[in-house]
Amino acid sequence: MKKVNLLLLAAVLFTSCSTSKFLTSDVKPVEITDMLKIEPFAYISLIKKGNQGEYSDSVSSISKSALNESVEIFRERLHLASGEAVVIDSIDREMLENELHFLILSADRNRNIKNLPVTPVIDSLLTANGKRFGLIIVQSGFTRAKGNYNSQVAKGIGIGILTGILTMGTAAVYQAPVKSISTLYAMIIDNQNKSVAFYNKSVLQGKEPTNKENIIKQLEKVFEKYFWEK
Repeated sequence: MKKVNLLLLAAVLFTSCSTSKFLTSDVKPVEITDMLKIEPFAYISLIKKGNQGEYSDSVSSISKSALNESVEIFRERLHLASGEAVVIDSIDREMLENELHFLILSADRNRNIKNLPVTPVIDSLLTANGKRFGLIIVQSGFTRAKGNYNSQVAKGIGIGILTGILTMGTAAVYQAPVKSISTLYAMIIDNQNKSVAFYNKSVLQGKEPTNKENIIKQLEKVFEKYFWEK
């Protein structure tokens, strides 16, 4: 699968910070314990010239490391089980990425999680580890090469950043250059009921997706009023 199809970039936003209203099933937060952390994924674009970004393995790797470390900070508050589920087999890994694509796109587009099924790879991970609940965290966004942002500001033009999965490949047009975006998606899978128990996302505009402090802030907001109060 082409990585560009997994760049879950945000749609047009005119505020610096946005967190949507979370979606939940009938499962109560207090019921969610011993939750399996599924390996987080990060898909970050790098804009080198003009305003069109391309998926960057190196930047995504940096973001993934920061994301993983950030999630670990919330281990007790998220009631996570010890360890982490990591898919090594390349075919299963691609299948998992496809499943994340499907689940996040469906939840975000429909604003409804009631009919979302537990997908095969995620089901097998939870079953193999003997866990009812699984945590999915995916980050997307873009950043710019050094000097790119200032040059675009100087031109005084709007931009069309190519978005990915959530806008089906269309361009999000801004009235002024946007320096960077970090979008965080969080989902909790309920393997007993074969359903999704929770979904939410957070978007930080103008904030670097590789910055750990930004990611921690997003994790705090994503689960606010669900696992904890403000």
